[in-house]
Amino acid sequence: MMKSKNPYVRLLNFMRAANNEDSGFSGCEEVMAYMHEANALGKVVKITDLVQSLQFGTGPTVHRKATELQERGLIEIKRSATDGRAKSLVLSDSGMKHLDSRSKSMKTVLQG
Repeated sequence: MMKSKNPYVRLLNFMRAANNEDSGFSGCEEVMAYMHEANALGKVVKITDLVQSLQFGTGPTVHRKATELQERGLIEIKRSATDGRAKSLVLSDSGMKHLDSRSKSMKTVLQG
């Protein structure tokens, strides 16, 4: 399991664990934060990676979150050229901007 060095990602995970219920983020930002971290490490993100690393749901649950993010234009879901069943997830420019904005907001809250 990949442990994030990103304080925003750690804070999201802490909030989810501390509340032991939906903390208002509905899992979407957690998915995006994980994708951002994996991308920074040069890793390709797949649905199975999210299920194993985030441990917040089953494959279908995570797939619904990914589909929701794609519909909102925050990520792209790409099929593998070699295996039509395999899909990789990539943050879109809008997704990166969203995470940057949320990160700045969270830093302001934590510093204030």
